[in-house]
Amino acid sequence: MEACHEAETTARAQARTEALVLEYQTKLARYLRRMVGDAETALDLTQEVFLSAYRMLSADPARELNAGWLYRAATNAGISFLRRKRILRILPLDRDVDGPPASLRTWSVDERSAASLDLQAALARLAPEQSAALLLTSYAGYSSAEAATILGTTPEAVRQRVCRAMRVLRGVMKEGIES
Repeated sequence: MEACHEAETTARAQARTEALVLEYQTKLARYLRRMVGDAETALDLTQEVFLSAYRMLSADPARELNAGWLYRAATNAGISFLRRKRILRILPLDRDVDGPPASLRTWSVDERSAASLDLQAALARLAPEQSAALLLTSYAGYSSAEAATILGTTPEAVRQRVCRAMRVLRGVMKEGIES
């Protein structure tokens, strides 16, 4: 009897996870790609988020997982990756003066527009917390209050991070235009 209940719980968790994947996979992968600057890493992190969702649903089938939970998990995964990358120097952060980081040069043809590459290079200069706040509010469309809930901070802190991020982006983009 217990084995039947466990199989049913697992099947329900799989079905709910599949539904989440179908609805949010592309959105989360784009969000993470902009955050970490690499499409393959973003896909790996997206899969980690959905694996976490599956584990959560397997442990507690009654738990409600929504977009906010998924974006918070994705943000945490992206920030953790960026911190590991900077601390361990797995992927060097050195930039050429003539172009974007090497990791950005491997993108597909449809993403190679100069403006997109300049923006990606500028986003790579932001602190992970600033990048997350900016992407949640500007790209994912969350309000400051919603982004604050996802990031575990206050709405004012989110607004300050976005303001600082925009200041850095304007400076970097202005440098690119003047060069």
